[in-house]
Amino acid sequence: MDRFSKWLVLLAVLALAIAACGGGGASDGTGTTADPGGTGTTTDGGTGGSVEFDLFGGPTGAEGDAIDGFLAAYNGATGSNITYTGVSEFEQQLRIQVDGGDPPAVAFTPQPASICSFADEGALVSLEEMGFDIAAMEENHSAYWMNLGLCDDGNHYGIPWFPNYKSIVFYHMPTFEANGYEIPETYEDLVALSSQMVADGQTPWCFGFESGDATGWPGTDWIEDILLRQQGADVYAQWYNHEIPFDDPAVTQAFDTFGEIFFGEGFVLGGAENVAGINFEDSPGPLFEDPAGCAMLKQGSFISNFFEQSPGYEAGEESELGVFNFPTIDGNPGAMGGGDTLIVFDNSTGAAQAIMDWITPEWQCTLASATGGGIAPNGGHGVEGVERLPGHKDVDLGCYDTETSRTFAEAVTQALAANTFAFDGSDLMPPEVGQETFWTGMIDWSQGTPSADVASAIEASWPS
Repeated sequence: MDRFSKWLVLLAVLALAIAACGGGGASDGTGTTADPGGTGTTTDGGTGGSVEFDLFGGPTGAEGDAIDGFLAAYNGATGSNITYTGVSEFEQQLRIQVDGGDPPAVAFTPQPASICSFADEGALVSLEEMGFDIAAMEENHSAYWMNLGLCDDGNHYGIPWFPNYKSIVFYHMPTFEANGYEIPETYEDLVALSSQMVADGQTPWCFGFESGDATGWPGTDWIEDILLRQQGADVYAQWYNHEIPFDDPAVTQAFDTFGEIFFGEGFVLGGAENVAGINFEDSPGPLFEDPAGCAMLKQGSFISNFFEQSPGYEAGEESELGVFNFPTIDGNPGAMGGGDTLIVFDNSTGAAQAIMDWITPEWQCTLASATGGGIAPNGGHGVEGVERLPGHKDVDLGCYDTETSRTFAEAVTQALAANTFAFDGSDLMPPEVGQETFWTGMIDWSQGTPSADVASAIEASWPS
């Protein structure tokens, strides 16, 4: 099997981890009805009628513009008036609004662990109350992701919208080709490759941990991918469920293994101690410099949405970047990703009607790309360079404008149908840990605090 074929197989395995959710049903007043499992096709563009509310989320910049473009298409097709507010400190601002008694009508969160916290407070409306067909959603968007919003009262509160990959590494193909570098199969190969690059006068890695109040989160992805591979899925689940302590030796081993890359002499552009000050959105930039400032970047698939804003970027230059699966450790490939999940605080606006449309393949096609591949019934979102992976197993691959996204989307749709995926561990931890001390711990660690001390401090923060 050639290297590209191996990568596609590994990518498919990776995607088999992104199980998601679906929709509900309501009459549009014209005799057209949406399937409450997110499968329905509507002949008039949507079921919602005149729905009005504000959608709250984290994407800003071009990614936020794409959400605005999606909503403009939806509003135009249905006569609705749905607006979008995006803030970079989303998690903190959402908590402030909920605590202040003024939550948004609908939000979409990358942190599913927070869903049941809001539900337990009585702040959310359940899918059952809104009329969603849970069985159909589990079939179309995967039971795994649906279960992330299943709370102690037996009701579901999360509607998965769009996923992303995280167990991947972007690399600068001309640098690899010019120097005869091969795609690393194992983590040991990855460390050895990084050492060889330094010896050849190259800088192996770009990093960026800065993300406003969420600074540090990109480092957590490394710990999760390494722990999943070193210890397997069972220990990984025990970790995020706190069945083993955060400072278990297995966890500190993962930190130290990451340190072989992060603290390697000459491995990191700008030095490891400065990574916390480099915004993650800017981390791809050096890949587009001439010559390239680094050779590799580990980030989720969504990072491609920021390529065009890089100072050195020229149109079409993303074709010089390849992608390989994060290498194996002890023969274990692992597979880890994440995604954004819709939650409803106020359905008096008729928000559920709109969401039932958004999770259908037709509207997912509009969300997918700038043009919807030329096949979306309601067009695309209109923002070049921003593409979102499908949250429904039946989204047509033709909805994507680039071959890379079509490749990702093919694997994702297979994953949704297969219901197999290891979700980002920090997103499944209590917010006090996954959205606070794990992030700040990565900052401390990047600036020299020993792994054991960082892990112990995070363990001490775990709520009783």
